[in-house]
Amino acid sequence: MKKLMNIIPAAGLYIVFAISFYSSFALIGHGAEAFEPWPVEPLIGNSAPDFSLKDLKGRNVSLSSFSGKPVLLNFWASWCPYCRKERTHLDALHKDYSDKNLVIISVSIDRSLETLKTFMEKNSAPFVILYDGQGRVASTFHVSGLPTSFLIDRNGIIKQKFTGFREWDSASSRNIIDTFIED
Repeated sequence: MKKLMNIIPAAGLYIVFAISFYSSFALIGHGAEAFEPWPVEPLIGNSAPDFSLKDLKGRNVSLSSFSGKPVLLNFWASWCPYCRKERTHLDALHKDYSDKNLVIISVSIDRSLETLKTFMEKNSAPFVILYDGQGRVASTFHVSGLPTSFLIDRNGIIKQKFTGFREWDSASSRNIIDTFIED
């Protein structure tokens, strides 16, 4: 009996492993499209969903109000260390590209507007800061990690998506931005 009690847990693990292993082969036959929780491709190359959010002064700002200008749309939160690190690079990018009409819109998904305002009092930004406390707009753009940024052309078409920290003032990023603005 004692020997049987030692075998049962091992058999259970074997069954779980076997089911997982063989299930993965079932997905292989269907290709990569079998499971796509955050579809990126439908966004790239298509019109950016319009939205309207409040800035820190309570004014409504819509994405469509920047029609005709290239836009870098950045999703972030004050509690995100990589977002905070990325801010200085966005500041530098804004400084160097504002004369080329590049608009930077930074959408905070902080849960508290007061937390965001307190953070911004200590870390002001030279570009548009909007508040999406419910995450409604972030969800529309399929944001699954922070920071996440999109390049949206003058016609409102999403050209690229970047997930994770990026040195926006680096040579490689500037090359991407230069090419983006020229198009």
